[in-house]
Parts: sequence; C-alpha cells; structure tokens
Amino acid sequence: MSCKLTANITKENCQYQVAGIKSVYLINLDSNPTFEFKKNPDGTTADNKIISKITLDASESIYKVNFVEGTASFTDDLAVNGNGGKYRTHTVNFTVSEYDYNTINQGNALSLGRFIAIIVDKSGRSIVLGRNNGLSATSFNYASGAADADANGWTTVLAGTELEIAKLLEDESVITPIAATVVVTP
Repeated sequence: MSCKLTANITKENCQYQVAGIKSVYLINLDSNPTFEFKKNPDGTTADNKIISKITLDASESIYKVNFVEGTASFTDDLAVNGNGGKYRTHTVNFTVSEYDYNTINQGNALSLGRFIAIIVDKSGRSIVLGRNNGLSATSFNYASGAADADANGWTTVLAGTELEIAKLLEDESVITPIAATVVVTP
C-alpha cells in the first residue's frame, strides 16, 4: 500500500461544531458483529470508511450507557512501537454516578469484558472504536468525593489497540433497530 495523500484535506462545511459526547453504546466483542460499508449507486463498496449497517445475532444487542453529562470523551491516537511499527490506540472515558445493584452487576462485565464502542458526538458524528480487537477496561474505579459539591461516580476507561483509524457510522439510526430497549446503566 502506498502511503501518499490522494486528496486535499479541507473543511467542507461552514457550520458550528460542539465538542463533547452525546451518547455511548457498547457491543460485546464476542457477539461477532458484521459491518457493512456504504455502497455506491452501482452497488460497489464506496471506500470502507463509512459503516452503513451492523448485524448481530438475534440474541445479542447494543447497550447504551447513561453517563454523567460532561464526563465522556474518546481518543484515537497514533502510537509507535520500539521498532518503528505504527498502530492506533482507541480510548473511551465516561463516569456513571449510580452505586446500586445494577451498576455492580454490570460493573463486573465492564471490568472484565471486551467491547466495541460507538460514540455519538454533540455534532452528530457516530464513530466506531475497537471494531477489530475490542476495548477493555484499564480503569473502573469509584470515588465518593469528600465535600458536598465533589464529583462522585464510577470513572471508566476502556482502551484497545487497532490497525485502523476509527470508522464512521453513517448515522445514529443504524444503531436503533438493534439497541436494547432498556438502557443499561453500568
């Protein structure tokens, strides 16, 4: 593969953009979802960059995470190993405030499982992280806070190594038919 630019890098829209995350969805990596990419009018795959459909076994689902507003973020970082090899590190961070049976029950799964994350940012972009190798918890810690106004909750960090920049999802509606009807609060 040639590592050369093939197009100009430009800003094609003139609109406001807001930073931050609106929604976080998780798929269990071992559910083996299949991803279909956007197609051209003639039926050929456009460019393997935009996912238009996610298919899961009927017994599987996509789970939405209810996080504390303003605590979710993600990164897609280039990393270089000691021999000069390059790869991507995908990371998702969020905090959930509940400390109850449901949180503890799902907390074990979050602590020990591997996931694909779908992030919807506040500008409406949907991004798929950990699509090939999954993300696993590097942190799932509770802090109570000491003063009345202190933040409290489960700080969660999921991270993983990938060989691709995170793919875009055509839009959040691709998730809707297969997302759990009950929101799971880890």
